[in-house]
Amino acid sequence: MGLEENKYTHLVELGGSDYEIVDGEPDIRGWDVKNKVGLKIGEVDELLFDPQTRKVRYIVVDVNNSELDTEQKKILVPIGTAVLYDGERIHDNDNLHNRRSENSVSEDVVVESGSPLLTQEHNDTTYNPNDDGKVVVIPVSVEHILQLPAYEKEAISPETELAVRRVFNGLDETETNTGAIEYKPEEFYDHEHFNEEKFYNAKTSSNIRKKL
Repeated sequence: MGLEENKYTHLVELGGSDYEIVDGEPDIRGWDVKNKVGLKIGEVDELLFDPQTRKVRYIVVDVNNSELDTEQKKILVPIGTAVLYDGERIHDNDNLHNRRSENSVSEDVVVESGSPLLTQEHNDTTYNPNDDGKVVVIPVSVEHILQLPAYEKEAISPETELAVRRVFNGLDETETNTGAIEYKPEEFYDHEHFNEEKFYNAKTSSNIRKKL
């Protein structure tokens, strides 16, 4: 299926849609996005979700106001690779329970996605997102942001999603793009990158609902 056919429409931005976040869950649009050492990557611009399953798949992050030396663009961040804080950790996994140690960057602000974690250069600065108010923490470096494709509304494709996956998997170009030919959304989103239970508290089948 060529992109010119414009039929890849199973992912929709929350803004301007007939949907909203379910009660009890925060709408994180406008929140700061930082890496695990506390440098601002950008802000949450949008949430990209699947209307059929009513699940958020990606955070759209605008890196134009980044404290890092990156190009101006928007990037896609798989929902299961991020952690929310709002004066405290909103969703607390057992493997992310401990506080930061005194001598190193602690695991409490690193997201385990079921795949190799993206590395960040060592930084002696202690960053505790619990003290930072409303913030989303994702484990990326400048290099990873540069590698991520620029997000454009209504221009997302299987190739785009596979490129994002390769970056968050830490894979190199030995993984070819042939997977795009057999791309099946119902299987693609079984990956831990899209485990929204690591992000949202809701124990429901979806985290998006039709507007009342």
